[in-house]
Amino acid sequence: MENYKLKKILSNNVVLAEKDSDDYILVGKGIGFGKKKGEFLDNNKSIEKAFVPLEKAKSNSYNKILNDIDKEIVAVSEEIIAMASKRLEEELNPHIHIALADHINFALKRLEEGLEIVNPFLDETRHLYEEEFSISKDAAKLINERLGVKVPEGEIGFITLHIHSARKNRDVSSTLRYTKLIKELVNTVEKELNIKIPPDSLEYSRLVSHFKFAIERITTNQRIENVLLDKLKTDFYNYYSVANKIGEIIRYTLDTDVPDDEIGYITLHLYRLKKIYK
Repeated sequence: MENYKLKKILSNNVVLAEKDSDDYILVGKGIGFGKKKGEFLDNNKSIEKAFVPLEKAKSNSYNKILNDIDKEIVAVSEEIIAMASKRLEEELNPHIHIALADHINFALKRLEEGLEIVNPFLDETRHLYEEEFSISKDAAKLINERLGVKVPEGEIGFITLHIHSARKNRDVSSTLRYTKLIKELVNTVEKELNIKIPPDSLEYSRLVSHFKFAIERITTNQRIENVLLDKLKTDFYNYYSVANKIGEIIRYTLDTDVPDDEIGYITLHLYRLKKIYK
């Protein structure tokens, strides 16, 4: 079997190599140090992560990324992907090799020009995707170490969306739509109950989690029974009415039915919230 032949040195820790006529992205500490294009990698022990070749169409897009974007940005993107894959103990959708490098490149250009974009879904992102957000905070540290750029928390949120999307084999736009829906539901609760839930509070996290799992059940047709439903409709009519509004938002956004039992459990959650934030 052939050894890896180096095609491009992206950094001391990331290289593009060829083996058996296929291209690989190799990540490992010092793997590219002192190496030159055309050399063979004689020590495979230095490889911490070898990403499988991209499909032909995506491979062409990745080669364009390599030509158009600073190789140090591509390298740090690959280090982040390797770190995420290791921490999550799973392979990510290969498209992230293109999408994340492209995003980081534009994000750094915006920051260089003083154009920091406000992330309106940061609070929801932090609670919905805790593992990915933790990884993205370390990704920001890596960007700072490698490129000397301090990454604001809003951008950490955007990186989180990319990692989560690659993990779930979704487009970033789909993840963003789902996150936006959760934010709209939280805003509706606060408006209808006339309360303000601190984003860093346990109650905020619980509410976001409730909506997250409710939506998962609704979209996968997992039914749960609520034996208190009839009582909730009469004894907690005001809260049931608000829960119905929330159900309508979910119905409209996802174009799916929301079972009455789910409305009942949302009613109970709203009642408990109002008791806390009188």
